[in-house]
Amino acid sequence: MPQPPTAPLRAPRRRRRARRVARREEGAVLFIVMLVLLTATALAVFAVRSTSDEIRASGYYRMDLQSQQVGESGLLAAMAWVDYRGPDALTDAMARSQDAGYNVDLEPFERPLAPGKPGYRLYSTDLQVEGRPLVDRETLGQRQPYEPLILVDVYDSHEFPGVVTGYRSDGFGRLRFLGATYTSRGRVRIPGDTPVAGDTRPYHEGANDARARGVSGPF
Repeated sequence: MPQPPTAPLRAPRRRRRARRVARREEGAVLFIVMLVLLTATALAVFAVRSTSDEIRASGYYRMDLQSQQVGESGLLAAMAWVDYRGPDALTDAMARSQDAGYNVDLEPFERPLAPGKPGYRLYSTDLQVEGRPLVDRETLGQRQPYEPLILVDVYDSHEFPGVVTGYRSDGFGRLRFLGATYTSRGRVRIPGDTPVAGDTRPYHEGANDARARGVSGPF
């Protein structure tokens, strides 16, 4: 008895097998596409976050650099103030402040001075140049929202004999030098900024102090 042809029966099987293979391949392609999209999205989010952090860090660095320049400017201006007016002007100002019962309060910057130790504080208005402030917004740069502030504390002053050519060097001469510690406190602040809860400092503030030991004289 003759056998029926098998070709027509094998064709549907091949087609079904081909469809199963095609579906598996489509699933793999979809998985790869989703993986690529997820990786690209993660890289984009990381790039945006990294750029934001770098911009914020550069802003903080600029604020720190500005406050450093303000502090150093106040330090040099205070020493120039003493050199211009003479050491006697500083000692007289300290004596008047002490006689009036006023002593420089270094808190909250640092510990207060010992009892009987005179000090003097120079403000931004004392360090003006021809009626203009020593530093202002334009000094910090164009379109800057920060307002500079300078406080210079002078303390630990003492007189000592110096050695000058042509004068006595045994310590009994009439010439004297004045040594003192100058601490300039440079701040950059946004006007009207509110302080942090439980603190007296503004929320957006850059702070940098500069300190030097100055010697003036002879006098």
